[in-house]
Amino acid sequence: MSDERRQHYRVSLATEREVRVSVCLERGQPQQVGLIDVSAGGVAIGVTAADALDVRASQKVFVHFDSERLGQPLRIAGHMRHTKYSDDGQSIMYGIAFDPWSESRLDLTPKLRALFNEREAVRVEPVEEESIDVLLEVGETGRSITGVLRDISVFGLGLWFSADDAQHLCDEMKCKLNLNLPTSREELSVDVEARHILTIGDRARVGLRFCNEDAKVRRAQQRDITQYVMTRQIEIARVDAERRRAMGSLYPSR
Repeated sequence: MSDERRQHYRVSLATEREVRVSVCLERGQPQQVGLIDVSAGGVAIGVTAADALDVRASQKVFVHFDSERLGQPLRIAGHMRHTKYSDDGQSIMYGIAFDPWSESRLDLTPKLRALFNEREAVRVEPVEEESIDVLLEVGETGRSITGVLRDISVFGLGLWFSADDAQHLCDEMKCKLNLNLPTSREELSVDVEARHILTIGDRARVGLRFCNEDAKVRRAQQRDITQYVMTRQIEIARVDAERRRAMGSLYPSR
């Protein structure tokens, strides 16, 4: 997904129910897949290992978005970027890069954009083997719960908590968050507001929005967060470049 002007789209539970996503190779029938993440540059999808796609890196694919609210299905050409198995080997995640988005963006109807809720900030995840712990002071209860950072942007962040701890949170609850980013010298202590809570088995995914009303403090916090986001973008770009070089040697264009 070259050009990191990545307009991201939120994939909520409502979106997963309303939008059906399938992938089709140049020759073959569409295969329905699970939607993990989508941006202006591409899409991450998931399937069970038993339903693995018969596809290799750099191969041409077509992604179909279908919804009653769309009218006509949306079909976007792309190519397979990477494949990753889950730790237990039971599922597979695929990353697909859309072909030049400028040619397809006009096809992304306002109805679909409304479903995906366009973001204005780049969101990054920690290094895969790196666990960034957070401490959340819950409202005015005096209770503190610990979690792990899932992703972060200058507007907010996503966290993992145990399902039991997440029961103490509710939408729009104001909290204080403390975390140490690898690029910051000091611990960040930020005011946040709970925006969405999704329980998945014994874990809960929680989305928080930064909401400090002091402009000076907010700017200082954004500088630290922006530094981390930029550092991760550079690391991701480096890894992507190495993968492209590796792909080029495995699948030469001539």
